[in-house]
Amino acid sequence: MNMDPAESTEALKTGRGGAAAKSSRGSISFVGLSSIFAAGSGYAIFVLAARVLPVDQNADFLAFWGVLFGLFGVMTGLMHEATRAVKSASLNARPKADRGARIIGSSVLIGAVVALAVALSGTWWMPSLFKSSTPLLSVGLTLAVVLYAGHVGLAGTLGGRESWGSYAALTTAESGLRLAAVAAVAVLGFGLGGLELAALSGTLVWLVFVFLTPQGRAALGQRADVGMGAYLRRCGYSMATAASSAVLITGFPALIKLMSDDAEFARAAPLLLAVSLTRAPILIPLQAFQGLVMTKLMASGRPPHRNLLAPLGLIAVGGLGAGLLAALIGPSIMLIFGPDYRLDGLWVGLLTVDAALLAVVTLTGTAALSAGRHRVYLAGWFTATAVSVALLAVPAPLDLKVVCSLAAGPLAGSAVHIWGLWADRRRGNRSSAEEKGI
Repeated sequence: MNMDPAESTEALKTGRGGAAAKSSRGSISFVGLSSIFAAGSGYAIFVLAARVLPVDQNADFLAFWGVLFGLFGVMTGLMHEATRAVKSASLNARPKADRGARIIGSSVLIGAVVALAVALSGTWWMPSLFKSSTPLLSVGLTLAVVLYAGHVGLAGTLGGRESWGSYAALTTAESGLRLAAVAAVAVLGFGLGGLELAALSGTLVWLVFVFLTPQGRAALGQRADVGMGAYLRRCGYSMATAASSAVLITGFPALIKLMSDDAEFARAAPLLLAVSLTRAPILIPLQAFQGLVMTKLMASGRPPHRNLLAPLGLIAVGGLGAGLLAALIGPSIMLIFGPDYRLDGLWVGLLTVDAALLAVVTLTGTAALSAGRHRVYLAGWFTATAVSVALLAVPAPLDLKVVCSLAAGPLAGSAVHIWGLWADRRRGNRSSAEEKGI
């Protein structure tokens, strides 16, 4: 039986739409599973460290972890810009795309500059932060920064190309190798220094992907939507933003150590652990989904504020519910790490709500970056960090300062992001009206 041409066209559209929907659901599943594994591996490392190290050494390990992932957090600015640049190049199909900067090569170059700065400055800040500071640890940390720059360059490129299966595999392998290395060191009893070196191991994984997988080899030649100079400037904005966000998201334990006296910090391991535990279930998946969210925002064509309403509402409701649940069961969960990790349910619940607020500013920042508003993106995160650091300097009990700091900073930063996007939208509407003579 012959099909009417109109019916044939409609069937073709439906088929494509169904395939696109299935692909989108598959992308979400891949990224979601990898983020769950990454979160779980982080929990497992915290448990191992708490079980094999004395409380004071575990506080030092958590401070090292904060510095390490604070530096990694700075480098994730490269991933976000790579995702935006690759997606923009594919959407705009610019005729001079072959002149764009090479993404992964540019990332490694920037990573080498950052690593040099870490190596030169580490002689005065590493001994004050790490009791186990050695030349080997310094070299390892420096090399890890360079390697992680390549990792995030590859991850961002895969995200911009929407190769979400490879992106998820890369994320899973990186966190899996780190967990395996830490577990081996814990079993062998190499102590604090061994655990710190093992935490650096995951940065090697991306090299395997680049040279042994077709997606990795294809990503190696990927170019940005702009030339080297413009791309480096945009990476600078994204990394400065990531540096501000890293202070709050991953570097917060180290910041607390720098702003507390030794006696106060030695008793802070339960609080620091609670900060890490309460934010991981929200922030690790959200950070994993940032590239996916960015590509969807860029392809939607809708104003950013319209895309934000539903997810912000979901985070608000989910954050309050999670906070209440954490207040009830959080103290029992903390005891998994040992009897020295008691913490009142009130603080666990409030820290969980704080984590939801960090998720809000992360989402509003992603919306600003997807709209190409690099300065708004930076201004929001810089405001969040400045407010949080200022509150940590207030003379008050440490637990109260931490809770208030992690609430007020993200709220202020989100307000700046939203105001910047709204002002940009108003300027766009005004320009459009003037062109039409309205």
